[in-house]
Amino acid sequence: MALPTKYTPSNTESKWYQYWMEHGMFHSEPDSNKEPYSIVIPPPNVTGVLHMGHMLNNTIQDILVRKARMEGKNACWVPGTDHASIATEAKVVAMLKEKGIEKKSLNRESFLTHAWEWKEKYGGIILEQLKKLGAS
Repeated sequence: MALPTKYTPSNTESKWYQYWMEHGMFHSEPDSNKEPYSIVIPPPNVTGVLHMGHMLNNTIQDILVRKARMEGKNACWVPGTDHASIATEAKVVAMLKEKGIEKKSLNRESFLTHAWEWKEKYGGIILEQLKKLGAS
């Protein structure tokens, strides 16, 4: 069997991540037989995509959780979700400004309509990127 000369991540990433998920590789249940270990991913804001700071932070957390699993601990890595939406609001305000719309010209309902549209467009990107990285 000839190996390709170039590594193409898309050929393996989703295949293995799907296998890991189907086989419960990252699943954790409370268990009195194993020492518990958990990390909660700080909530990402719905600001778009991962940046290098996110990548470093999540890589370190993934290493710690995998190490705990290898030590036989009941390891659980819980993804956070956007909480206060302060950074998200800043992104929505900037997007509106690019369109020539000032936030103060909108009522609450109108602004929330734009914010929910932003969330629908960008809300799941960061978690999907973490999956592509193979985060456990």
